[in-house]
Amino acid sequence: MAGWESLRVDLRRLLEESPDALVVFPGPDRERYEKRIRIDLAAWATDIAAELKAKYGDFVDLQVGAMTFPARELRMSEFALQLRGVPAEDAGLDVEPMSPLRVRTGRDARRDVLIANRTAKAEVLRTNGQLSSAVTDSSGRMVGRYVGPQALPLVGFEIEPQQSRPVPVWIGTASVIPNLGYAVPPGRWGLTVELHAESGSLLLAHLEITITP
Repeated sequence: MAGWESLRVDLRRLLEESPDALVVFPGPDRERYEKRIRIDLAAWATDIAAELKAKYGDFVDLQVGAMTFPARELRMSEFALQLRGVPAEDAGLDVEPMSPLRVRTGRDARRDVLIANRTAKAEVLRTNGQLSSAVTDSSGRMVGRYVGPQALPLVGFEIEPQQSRPVPVWIGTASVIPNLGYAVPPGRWGLTVELHAESGSLLLAHLEITITP
């Protein structure tokens, strides 16, 4: 079974050939690495995961999207799988896509949605630069979302009374349902957008999304 010297070469190669595949991984410039190595890969990168597993065996602890590879065990808490909040429209905020929402299976994407404030006071949405979201099935159950590190700046989007503005939303298609595979399959799905109001309220808006091959 190959070890760290070989793996660091493969990591450098992947950073050049498929940089989007690597989500969490050790820096390849480290001289020695003797313990089991954790590598997180994007939900679409199952072929790369298979190659690494075949070459390095138990020397690597692999995660593809939200699940271990190849056992496909979910590595997310029950809390993270739940969508909590009240409908955004009940709070006077309407959310609609600015163009049809389409994302490739296993990929992440940033898209703008238009948020209209129907109330008589300004509303500020608290974000890290973009809204979070989850892919849902016809019953509203979460089936996918973004999995991976995020920057944590505090960015507010203020929407004046009776006005609207575009706000970016981050869409992830890593599956959280093992039976679906590592990525949410192509098809038409729901998309629940999470809006954190400055008042502390968590608001939810439900849209549609097409996941493409």
